[in-house]
Amino acid sequence: MKKIFLCIITSFVASNLFAQDNSINNSNAPVENKNIDSLLPRFCIDVNLKLGIQNQNLTTINFLNAFTSPTNATISNPNYTNGSTVGFDIQGGYFFGKKRNWGIGTGFMYLSQMGTLTMDNYKIQYQSSSAVAPVFTQIITANQSIKETINTTNMNIPLVVKYKHQLGKKLGIAVDAGILYNMQIQNNYSTNASFDYEAIIPEKINDAFVYNLLITKAEISKTDPNNVAKDFLLQHSLGYNVGLGVKPTSTSGTVSYTSGSIGLLLKPSLSYRVSKSVYLDLGVYFISQTFKNSANNDYMLTNKLGDYSSMMKSASSVTQNSMGLNLGARFYFYPKDRDKDGIPDRKDECPDVFGLKQFNGCPDTDGDGIPDKNDSCPTEFGLAKFNGCPDRDGDGIIDKFDRCPDQPGLAKFKGCPDKDGDGIPDIDDKCPDVFGLAQFNGCPDTDGDGIPDTEDSCPNVKGPLSNHGCPIEAPKPKPQVIEKIDISSPILFDVNKTTVQEVSKPILQEAAAEIKENKNAVIEVHGYTDTTGTKAYNQALSVRRAQAVKNELTKMGVNPKKVKTIGHGYKDPVAPNSTPEGRLQNRRGVMKLNHNKK
Repeated sequence: MKKIFLCIITSFVASNLFAQDNSINNSNAPVENKNIDSLLPRFCIDVNLKLGIQNQNLTTINFLNAFTSPTNATISNPNYTNGSTVGFDIQGGYFFGKKRNWGIGTGFMYLSQMGTLTMDNYKIQYQSSSAVAPVFTQIITANQSIKETINTTNMNIPLVVKYKHQLGKKLGIAVDAGILYNMQIQNNYSTNASFDYEAIIPEKINDAFVYNLLITKAEISKTDPNNVAKDFLLQHSLGYNVGLGVKPTSTSGTVSYTSGSIGLLLKPSLSYRVSKSVYLDLGVYFISQTFKNSANNDYMLTNKLGDYSSMMKSASSVTQNSMGLNLGARFYFYPKDRDKDGIPDRKDECPDVFGLKQFNGCPDTDGDGIPDKNDSCPTEFGLAKFNGCPDRDGDGIIDKFDRCPDQPGLAKFKGCPDKDGDGIPDIDDKCPDVFGLAQFNGCPDTDGDGIPDTEDSCPNVKGPLSNHGCPIEAPKPKPQVIEKIDISSPILFDVNKTTVQEVSKPILQEAAAEIKENKNAVIEVHGYTDTTGTKAYNQALSVRRAQAVKNELTKMGVNPKKVKTIGHGYKDPVAPNSTPEGRLQNRRGVMKLNHNKK
């Protein structure tokens, strides 16, 4: 694994140097490859998954320090094997400088580590004491190699220097190197330990030691080989600290180191661009950490039956190294850019409008080189001296204030010309080519009759307005024409009305005159309606209209007995009732004069 690790680092360095040489020496290298890092945002988030191996070197205290008069001790140093690491880290990064190759990062790292701690031999003989034997010799022997399965929770805060360099549009290299500040290191262990507890107990008679009670497998096997286990149980019941194949009362527990550490982290990797904001990393990592522990000199792996203290507690310091593969992803966070013009809002003077970098994010709609925010005429190509407004006719008056923007003119006439020089600008001059008077909108009055020539039918001769400027001649008398009124002309009515209109009065007067001249004459008045309304209503209305005509004739001196009224409703229309004009003609009264009645 170490060889692979070194090979990858070597290849990264070689790739970086090669890429730098190309960018300097190869004139054909794409220009965009030289500055692609500077185009990436400064802020990023790194998420990494770590898979690897790890080992731990334990520095332990002297195991004999806690024992009184130890002899015949055979105790192996613990050996850590089969170490593995699975973990992840999340970092926030910031790159500085114009090229943005170097940066710093920090975040959180979690490692779950596993391994096996083994002590191959454990046997010790020492002086001990108990209630039934104030002074005796205790012998403790492990039945097999003592193994502890260690599950370590390792949490750190990384503080690293970051380096990145894009070799092209897709591939690049990235390196993190720095320190780890350990927040917590906790070891959960489980053990398969099993011990034989034997004793040599001196016996007194009359205050003198006369023999030793040997509670050992070897001694009991000599005298009672078939009941070794029973004899040990009997002696234990009498209060002696003896037993065979005794397992710890608790086979698992937790050991936390009492002080954190400052470790080292190195992570080189190859990066691959997936999208504008996402890059994948594939590389290796190396972590080295040293932890201190307050291991006491009174440490005992076991003493009484059933007690057990993890081998991890015997360590005064632990050096932990981990290395392996790193699989990661880097997410770049582009600055907020509401108008999507590629200029971050904090630098964009027009953050809500798509603009140009040369104008700090502001647009130039008319393309005149003046940003809209400074352009008084943002939609028209203009001149800088007029704040971006145009002057098409070049008269020095900008178009939006020029009444005649396509003709050079005078400032006093708001940019309009006065060709005839009469003081009236051509745009207001009805006679722009002839000197005229303001009262006639620039037109002349040659004959001085108060009527401009353009309206004077006789411009060279005075005349009144009533005669279009021409002199009035005495009118010739016209012959008088007397027209006879036809009394059979219809008398028209308004909608739903029975009032005789003034226009029909002359017809009635003519009828009244004729009937007065002829004593035998009588008049029939026929009333009609249009089709608006019901049949019954129109019938009554036609009668009332005929009666209204009779009433008018009576007022004019006609004997009412000579006037007969007849209502026809909407019968006998003289015009279509489908149009307003036709219905008007059908709302009528008609008089018929009869001279033959005697």
